[in-house]
Amino acid sequence: MTLPLEEIGKTIFRRSAHLNLSDYANDIKSFNVLFALDGKRSVQKIAEQDAFDLMDLESRIKAFCDLGLIEPVADAGISRGRAKKILDAIILKRSRGVGAVAKAIKIKIALKGINPDSLTPDTPDDPVLLKKLLDLAQSYGLRVKTKADQSKGKTKLIIDSIITQRSGGDPTVAKVIRTKFMLKGINPDAFSLDTPDDPGLVKRLMDLALKLGVKIPSAKAHVGDQIEQML
Repeated sequence: MTLPLEEIGKTIFRRSAHLNLSDYANDIKSFNVLFALDGKRSVQKIAEQDAFDLMDLESRIKAFCDLGLIEPVADAGISRGRAKKILDAIILKRSRGVGAVAKAIKIKIALKGINPDSLTPDTPDDPVLLKKLLDLAQSYGLRVKTKADQSKGKTKLIIDSIITQRSGGDPTVAKVIRTKFMLKGINPDAFSLDTPDDPGLVKRLMDLALKLGVKIPSAKAHVGDQIEQML
């Protein structure tokens, strides 16, 4: 896809599905640019936050775009999938995994004017629908975690623990481990103690830490009937 250079700065891009980041491991500049394209930030914002030269960044992105390695995100400003997450959590928590009960709950929800089968991870978030589902969750005595409740810093804690314990304090080994994280799509430098935690990424890192025998300080499991879905 060809995009005018003057349009690139304000555009949000994401990596194409067929792109393999590891193919660019030996080209650190291209790797860093491709890694930064998270489908959430405009090119100008990436240049500002990640200290790229804007002109060089725009030039590289245009080349990648022309090669089909990346693509613009047309609807990047529209959040999606929250309704599906809340609905699935309600059904799972109330049914306890019993199929017949889950089916009965879906019928009750449908009678309230919400078609469970119509919601997908790609369904645009409708504030009215979200409020209905949140009210429904509350009526069931379930608590939905919102961004305000979201934990911070756990991701950095886990990453730092893995690097420190696996490297044994050897900076060369630590550098190799950091590179391996990058190849898995995780940039250790992108996280701080103030970075909101993504539950999916935290779980992925916790599983890795467990596999590697790394001990994570103060990592607590979620308890009770909280709906562990981030809005």
